[in-house]
Amino acid sequence: MTDRFPAVDYGHHLVEEVRAQRLSRRDLLRRASVLGLSVPFAGLLLEACGSSAPAPSSPAAAGSPRHGGTIRVASSAPVAAVDPVTMYDSGSINIVQQVAEYLIWVKPDNSLQPVLATSWKPNADASVWTVAIRQGVTFHDGSALTADDVVATFERLVNPASDSSALTNFKGVLAPGGAKKTGTYEVTFHLQTPFVDFPYTLASTNYNAVVLPKNYAGDFAKNPVGTGPFVLKSYQTQVAATFARNPHYWQAGKPYLDGSVFTFFSSDSAEEIALQNQTIDVLPSQPSAGSPLYTDSSVRILSVPSTAYDEFFFRTDLAPFNDKRVRQAIAYSLQRDAIIQNLFQGRAQVGNDEVWAPAFPHSPSIPQRRYDPAKAKALLKAAGHEHGLTATLTTEQSGEIPQYATLVQAAAKAIGVTINLDVESQSTFYGSGSNQPWLDVPVGIVDWAARATAQQFFGSAFLTGGVWNSAHWSDPAFDKLTTQYEATVDEQSRLKLARQAALIQQDETPAIIAYWTNGIFAASSTVHGVSPNGSEFVDLGSAWLD
Repeated sequence: MTDRFPAVDYGHHLVEEVRAQRLSRRDLLRRASVLGLSVPFAGLLLEACGSSAPAPSSPAAAGSPRHGGTIRVASSAPVAAVDPVTMYDSGSINIVQQVAEYLIWVKPDNSLQPVLATSWKPNADASVWTVAIRQGVTFHDGSALTADDVVATFERLVNPASDSSALTNFKGVLAPGGAKKTGTYEVTFHLQTPFVDFPYTLASTNYNAVVLPKNYAGDFAKNPVGTGPFVLKSYQTQVAATFARNPHYWQAGKPYLDGSVFTFFSSDSAEEIALQNQTIDVLPSQPSAGSPLYTDSSVRILSVPSTAYDEFFFRTDLAPFNDKRVRQAIAYSLQRDAIIQNLFQGRAQVGNDEVWAPAFPHSPSIPQRRYDPAKAKALLKAAGHEHGLTATLTTEQSGEIPQYATLVQAAAKAIGVTINLDVESQSTFYGSGSNQPWLDVPVGIVDWAARATAQQFFGSAFLTGGVWNSAHWSDPAFDKLTTQYEATVDEQSRLKLARQAALIQQDETPAIIAYWTNGIFAASSTVHGVSPNGSEFVDLGSAWLD
């Protein structure tokens, strides 16, 4: 298939796959998007198959957008200094994404939308990608966006000395020196290995990949310069961030808002009360079970399928969790459907302890792990823990996680495992620098925002040496299969590799993935033009108020 990547030839190949029912229409649109084919071109492919694609759904807005007004958004506070290169928490991400932009935005259906890039295309084997940069864009300081800024941005992200949180996303894919300027508005990425999903590493789900000026010095909070629709006017630690409309934004007529205020809350309940009392307008996370917001006529609850999940991990290098039978036993103790109903009122999909979410196009079919307390007890006995064991589970005070931890505690007790809970603030749990407790605790739960590809999960969390491999898991066979998966163009071969890797991960159980959540947020009925997404990102570029 190495000669079929040019748009027209590859398009004919896609049509044949649809006709043979080897490729769904959703997958056709996604793959066309990955390859930089235009939406109209993808539509023509669908028409060639005798069908047309449905338009992506979005919240209905009454009337035409109105200019003016300040929108108020609830947010957690940044847990460390706000720096796009090193950020990993939702508070920092919320601030940065109002100011700076990505080459590509990942939409809720996992398709790709051009932002600062206007097109991207691979060579024959997807080992070299050429990206065209949008012209006529300026940073907030008045300097023009060029290929130099894009090259500097990605060289910074792949530099081991930068402490970049995106290092693992690029590990084995893009090395220092791999991004090259090939024109004033063109960058060519020379990869270490062929990588079919590479555009997603340039996009919003790789959230550190915002394009910054070439002279960025790591002082974002003091000198917040980007190309985005809003300018950061003030940042009060643990209090709020205030933004004003960028009058020179490259999208004519946008943003519609005069500005926004992100207020930092220390608890989910406080956020919900603020929305109900109309002191905020947008709550970019799911209200708690039984919240009055679900029945409040002045509030809209918006939901989309997601690839976000809560990872219940074990230190596989420490006893007793260095024995996979112990890890498997706890996995068999969970009633996953009941957990989903309890935590999300059914708004989630059952997980299978591997990272290929149902929403991914290469989600393999492997036997579902089910509730089996008898098997759990037998596994514990075989591992030498017939009389039980005790462990401390450490996690964060965030969303549904404390409640999930309590459910895990009860389920484990039923098979003879005593779990003590240590629920910490996000700032304590994640820490910073060399002190990041979540990477050291023997058992923990950490939340993962949605990603557009499985690689963006296993690359960081499950490959040997991954920077966010909190389980400290290392499996050479898994590493090899996933590397082959990302270098394989043929769809059927990719699916086979994904299945083999998923079976290994499920069997080894370095972490329990009990569910995949929906992307849900609540907003006042006066808010329009804001769509939910699985990562709880807040895109206000098209937002407007009644």
